[in-house]
Amino acid sequence: MAENGSGGKAKRAAMIQGLRERIRRASGLVFLDAQRLDSAETTDLRRVIRPTEASLKVVKNRLMRLACEAEKVPECEDWLKKNTAVAFLGSDPVAAVKVLTKFAAEHEKLALKGALIENRPVGLDGLKALAALPGRHDLLTMTASAMKGTFVRAARDFSSVLVKLALLMKEAAKKAPQA
Repeated sequence: MAENGSGGKAKRAAMIQGLRERIRRASGLVFLDAQRLDSAETTDLRRVIRPTEASLKVVKNRLMRLACEAEKVPECEDWLKKNTAVAFLGSDPVAAVKVLTKFAAEHEKLALKGALIENRPVGLDGLKALAALPGRHDLLTMTASAMKGTFVRAARDFSSVLVKLALLMKEAAKKAPQA
């Protein structure tokens, strides 16, 4: 019996360590109440968040709480009640929040509890506000377009200066005495 107990402790310690590693790698965590989702819906949720580099894990609240405490993750205690799933977010947390918010709106069985983004707690209103923002890819595209316009104008202006300089040099060559 003692052997089973120590094996269970080792298994729990390994699970906590695995959760800690996922927390460290994630740009954020979204806590979900997925208790009423069936297996097919959970699989579908995993499929739709995969392109955002996020992953989903149904967690034991006690083990997740211990992992969060060990990683000094603030204020997640209220979200670790009842059946909990955690979305570990990838490099673009806004894109993942958009997908999760949309999925929750389409599936009444899924409820968002809250999130930690950049180690700051975000409530449901904050998640909805984040979902309304353009994603990282959209922001990069907008920035590149704005920069491209600036470079195009600068190139056109520089080209205009060169043309004027060439015309001035041609005029100066006409006026210069022939040697």
